[in-house]
Amino acid sequence: MTRTDERYFRRVRIYSAIELCVFTALLTVWIGGLDDGAKTVLGWTHGFGWILLCVLVFEGCRRRVFPWPVLAATVSPLGPLGSTAAIEYVARRVR
Repeated sequence: MTRTDERYFRRVRIYSAIELCVFTALLTVWIGGLDDGAKTVLGWTHGFGWILLCVLVFEGCRRRVFPWPVLAATVSPLGPLGSTAAIEYVARRVR
């Protein structure tokens, strides 16, 4: 893996973890029946963030930074949880 690919991998890995935090916050607000405004903001943030994550992972797969199953995990119903788990699996396997 080239240095550029390593940087791309690291940045998408961090972005996936951040998107997982947004998703977790959204679930907490939704399940807890908390503020509707927060639910709306987190929902939109997660929605657009997840789409961007899918695009970033697709580009990484196309460039052979990620194996294609990472994209499958990203677009699965698990969303950012699936992508983060798959990326962490790849990171541990590469070591």
